[in-house]
Amino acid sequence: MLLPFREHLDFGPTPYDQLQAREGIPVVKGNVVSAVLALELAPWKRMGALGCYLNLAGQQQTDAYVCEIPPGGQTLPQRHLFEEIIYIVRGHGATSVWQDGTSKLTFEWGPGAIFAIPLNASYQHFNGSNAEPVRIFAGTTCPRMVNIFHNDDFIFRNPFNFRDRFHDSQDYLRFNKHMTDRYWETNLVPDVNQFVLDDFPMKGKGVKHMRFTLADTTYGCHVSEFPPGCRSTFHRHGPGAVIIITQGEGYVMLWKDGEERKRYDFREGTVYSPDDLMWHGHFNTGRGSMRHFAVRGDSPKYSHDRFRNPLWTMIPMDEEPPEIHREYLQDLARKGVKADVSVVED
Repeated sequence: MLLPFREHLDFGPTPYDQLQAREGIPVVKGNVVSAVLALELAPWKRMGALGCYLNLAGQQQTDAYVCEIPPGGQTLPQRHLFEEIIYIVRGHGATSVWQDGTSKLTFEWGPGAIFAIPLNASYQHFNGSNAEPVRIFAGTTCPRMVNIFHNDDFIFRNPFNFRDRFHDSQDYLRFNKHMTDRYWETNLVPDVNQFVLDDFPMKGKGVKHMRFTLADTTYGCHVSEFPPGCRSTFHRHGPGAVIIITQGEGYVMLWKDGEERKRYDFREGTVYSPDDLMWHGHFNTGRGSMRHFAVRGDSPKYSHDRFRNPLWTMIPMDEEPPEIHREYLQDLARKGVKADVSVVED
C-alpha cells in the first residue's frame, strides 16, 4: 500500500528547522509541555538571554518560544519581519518599542500581561526586578516567514518601517476599544485573568470569551474561560494553535482519526498544541474557573472566516464515545464539583 505523498518523501530540514539549529537553543517537540516554568533553557545569543523553542505539533506555520531574563537584566534589541504575541508567565518589567526616526516608547507589565510587537519594529525587554527572573512565553509567525523567504538578512535586518502598524509616542497605547461582542482591539492587556470577557452562551452556560487584535497584527489570539463543571465538545481545525493555561486545572484529550485518545492533565503554565486536524477537547476539573490564552489563526480584524476549511468540524456530544463524558463526570464527583450539563467548543 502506498503511503501518502508527504509521508514517504523526505525533503530534509526546512529553512525554519535550519534557523533553529543555528540558534543553538533547545527545541521542545511533541504536543504538550506540562510546566512552562520547568523548561530547561540555554543561552540564546541573538536574544542575549536564556531560551528554548516550543516547536510543538510539528509546526511549520507558527511556533512559540520561552525566554528568561535574569534579575536586573535585559534582552538585546530585536527586529524581525514576523509577528509576535507575548504572554508574561512570571516577573515584572518593561518593554521599549521604536522605529527608525521615532523616540522610544516604554510600557510596563507584570504576570498575565499580553501584548504584541508591531511588525518589524525594534524592541527590547527589561527585567524590573533585581531578585526574580522574568519568563516570557511568545507565539510567532516565524516558521511561515522564514520558510517563504529563507534569508536571515531579509527577516532580521529588513529596514522597512511599517508606519501604519506603529503609533508614535503614547499613541502606541491609544487603541483600547471594545469593537463588538467578544472582540477587543488594543496593544496591551495588563492581566488576562482579570480582563473582563464577554458571555458566549452559544458555547455553553457561563462560558466567556474574547478575541483580540493586538498592535494591528494579522496573527490571532483569544482568551476563554470555562466555569467549574464545564468542558468543551471535541473539535478540530488547521495547524497553528498554541494554548497556555493561565488559571485553573483540568485536562485535554487529543487524538486523530483511527488513533488512540490521549489524556494530558494541565494546570497553570501548561502549554499544548494539537496537530493539524487533530481532535481535541478541554475539560475543567477544578473548583474554580479555568482560563486559557490561545494564539492561533487570524486576528478578528483580518480574518477571512468565510474561507474556512469545511474540515474544521465539531463532534456533537451525543455522537462521541459515551465513556468520554462518563470519565469526566467521575473526575468531577471525586473532587466534589457539580457538573454543568452544557458543553462548549473552542
